Amino acid sequence: MIETTIKMTVPVEKRKEVLQTIKAILGPIRRERGCISCNCYVDLEDESVLFIDEEWKTRDDLENHLRSDHFSVLNGAMRLLHAEPEIRINTIASTAGLEAIKAAQV
Repeated sequence: MIETTIKMTVPVEKRKEVLQTIKAILGPIRRERGCISCNCYVDLEDESVLFIDEEWKTRDDLENHLRSDHFSVLNGAMRLLHAEPEIRINTIASTAGLEAIKAAQV
């Protein structure tokens, strides 16, 4: 699994436009081949900070997404920012859930 995180600091005057753009492409991105999830979050302590988290089944799926029209729209929105976004791409070999917490608390 491939996980991507994009952290953007959006100027107040661009916030509405950027959020509308992201909202418009979330659904289409979620329907792309190989997309496990795609969500946008606002930092509770600093509303100018937005996060887009995506999970992809394979590296090929992510690369297809990076060449897609949907990513081009997102990339255009990111160009409106004063500072470059922080982008992380992580390859996940395994995951655990509640069972890991319960095992650690024994």
